[in-house]
Amino acid sequence: MKKTILIEVITYFFILLFLYTGVAKLSEVHLFREQMLSSPFLGPLAGVFAWALPIGEILLAVALFIPALKLKALYGTLVLMSFFTLYVIIVYFVDNRLSCSCGGIIEQLTPKQHILFNSACVALSTLAIALHKHLLPSSSFRWFAGTTTIVLFVLVGWTLFTAFSIPATVRTGFEGRQIPRVNLQLVDSTTYLNTGDFPSGQPLVVIGFSPTCVHCQDLTRDIVRNIDQFQNIRIYYLTTASFNDMKLFYEIFKLARFSNIVMGKDTADRFLPYFKAPGVPYTVIFDSKKRAKVMVNGQSNAIRLAQLAAE
Repeated sequence: MKKTILIEVITYFFILLFLYTGVAKLSEVHLFREQMLSSPFLGPLAGVFAWALPIGEILLAVALFIPALKLKALYGTLVLMSFFTLYVIIVYFVDNRLSCSCGGIIEQLTPKQHILFNSACVALSTLAIALHKHLLPSSSFRWFAGTTTIVLFVLVGWTLFTAFSIPATVRTGFEGRQIPRVNLQLVDSTTYLNTGDFPSGQPLVVIGFSPTCVHCQDLTRDIVRNIDQFQNIRIYYLTTASFNDMKLFYEIFKLARFSNIVMGKDTADRFLPYFKAPGVPYTVIFDSKKRAKVMVNGQSNAIRLAQLAAE
């Protein structure tokens, strides 16, 4: 495979990659900023990075397209992809519950797949720079470069195919955040409990519901039927409905018999608006350290919720 063809193939791959991820971030810049806020490293600069990073990716794609700037842009690509790779590795070992902010379908990659994908991109940019600087490469070098390029693109293609072939998980930008502090009036009418005081050490399933919602009722019947799936999981029901309606719901489904189910009225209506829930039922699953893992909009099923909580 000729040197120039290899360079062009790698360059156009990065042009497409940066245009795609840059535009994806800008199209949902406010969500991207929320995701950045979840980062323990970049959170304080989320407002700057939310705009600078996607604009930088698009400008880098333009520079890769200009022959006179191609080599400098390849160096820029190497630096950027190395930064991304190092960041993903650090996050994976520090806190692998944090949400990804890559943009587009790439967000669906697992942390390990992210590391593989980014590492392949680092290798491809390094290879393109080496090819660009070798004016007269030997036949053995060209063979090595061509074979390596094919292997790296197969690796990249496999990780992307994996992302496309699994059901998409909706990212909200709240993944990794601690549970918000909200006061709840419990069904005995006199006891108040703050969500920040929920016990840690076990996964939490917090369900925003309405007593008159048919889907909320169906979900509750399903949970009651499969309550054995939640032996090590605590379930909290939150509502903004009237106290009497909430208590009636609690009594109809006889939830008092389950020690791991607690129901309360969100008197200030803060929990669901915090997560920008479009309706009910809206379920937020927290890990044992009370950090948000998964948000489920609409009716799910009990077994699936238990599986998500246990993961």
